[in-house]
Amino acid sequence: MPWVAPRPNVPLELTTGPFTLRDARLAGLSADQLRGASWRRLSRGLYVWSGLGQGPAVALAAAQRRLPFGVFSGRTAAWLHGLDLPPCDPVEVTVPREAGVSGLVGVSVRRAPLGDDEVVVRRGMPATSALRTIVDLGSRPPLMEAVVAVDMALQRRLVGLAQLRAGADAPARRGIVQLRRVVDLAEPASESALVARQLR
Repeated sequence: MPWVAPRPNVPLELTTGPFTLRDARLAGLSADQLRGASWRRLSRGLYVWSGLGQGPAVALAAAQRRLPFGVFSGRTAAWLHGLDLPPCDPVEVTVPREAGVSGLVGVSVRRAPLGDDEVVVRRGMPATSALRTIVDLGSRPPLMEAVVAVDMALQRRLVGLAQLRAGADAPARRGIVQLRRVVDLAEPASESALVARQLR
């Protein structure tokens, strides 16, 4: 009778998202078993079942495990809201100013206060609200990318032009001069590519 390799031990509770070494041990796995082909190491002490693949959702779930008090923001939040922007290059997270966070590989950490009305849940993950996300993106260079992002949000009706104008009229904040210019250039009915050509 031919020899048949034993099936790997894959506890069901470890197949839904990233998990820690402690989670693995509670499920009956050792550190040595996690070196097998069934598992992928994401960072120090954080693993994922290889059957989940390597899409953005896994990367964001891993970041959430590493920064449970963080809120996804910037392009990452825009992706969670349904915009066609890269969510993981890097993953963008906003944390409270007092949070003691050191640098994390693949994660851009921004310290800023967020009001209760500026945090929502999208795709099961905490993200800055649509308005806060688009105001943040419109406030940072380069100008062309900011206009394209704002245009996309207006076309998808995530935010309205009146809301953005009110945000641009708010008290001075970082990037407010650019945000005002972006709002002036924004055209809800136009294609982002057309706006990009106009800015060249």
